[in-house]
Amino acid sequence: MNNTTSSSCALLTWSGDTLSTRIPIFVICLIAVPIHIIFWIHMISYRSVRQIGMIWLYIYLLSDLFLVFRFLLFYGQRIQNLCIPQATRIYLCYFEAVTKIYTNIIQSYILLGLNVCRYIQIVYNHNVYTKNLGTILFMLILIFILPLANIAFQFPINWAVLSRRLGSLCDIAYTSAGVQVYNLFIVYIIPVSLNLLFLGLCIRFLSSTSHIENQQIRNNRQKFHRTLLVQSIKFYSIWIVLWSPFVLSFQFININSPTGISTTLLNFIQTAIDPAVVALIDVRFMKSWKNTYGKLVDKTKRNIHPTSITTTTGRKN
Repeated sequence: MNNTTSSSCALLTWSGDTLSTRIPIFVICLIAVPIHIIFWIHMISYRSVRQIGMIWLYIYLLSDLFLVFRFLLFYGQRIQNLCIPQATRIYLCYFEAVTKIYTNIIQSYILLGLNVCRYIQIVYNHNVYTKNLGTILFMLILIFILPLANIAFQFPINWAVLSRRLGSLCDIAYTSAGVQVYNLFIVYIIPVSLNLLFLGLCIRFLSSTSHIENQQIRNNRQKFHRTLLVQSIKFYSIWIVLWSPFVLSFQFININSPTGISTTLLNFIQTAIDPAVVALIDVRFMKSWKNTYGKLVDKTKRNIHPTSITTTTGRKN
């Protein structure tokens, strides 16, 4: 590479150690891609799962896909040793450092939106997805804008700085413990506490049946609402176990350290299995997946055992 080229662009690469630690994440992302594709094929193919009430989960799973393809993009750039213009390299570094934590933040608030809607649906028997769709869309816009604004404003006021190390991932470094505590409230404590609050209120409501006079209405409504609540609790429990380590630690550790690598790995495992978890706990998806499996089995059997042709020999006179 001549001097002109060297000065006009920067080689985008990882050190051998960094690359080796990212191989497990790369494998998980390769597994995640077909899982997500299968999920979206079923969503498109079966009307029973194309429900407006699933809008929060659909957007959540799209954010999962973004995380997967984001990693594959940067992984591909690094192993190809691309030479990127200096200005572009800085923007890519900001994009790499910001987007991962930004996506994890919006996921926590998307699940909060889901649990709030389910609380209203369970406690007030009010279908917000048909009667308040405009409000839901407005809340989604705020969820996408406000976390990004919160991250962006911290750079100009020196609450956060871009951390760039040769051969490593780009990261965000925070300048004081006060900033870290502030972010901990925004990123984790507020959304998790509110999620647990609304789940708890739903449990409390379903534990009391005095508000319903008719026994049959009580039984039918409780069965439906209990199903919604169990789905939320199962999904949220799995999510918080795999998601929490990364979000709790990202400010306090280097993303390239062993701890940073481990928490990132858990985060991507959660990203990979999310569609399968949704499918397993939602009876509509279970039925669609079983239907597809049955069709594949039947097709395989037909291919293995083709229709036999019987020939009849004529009798001599």
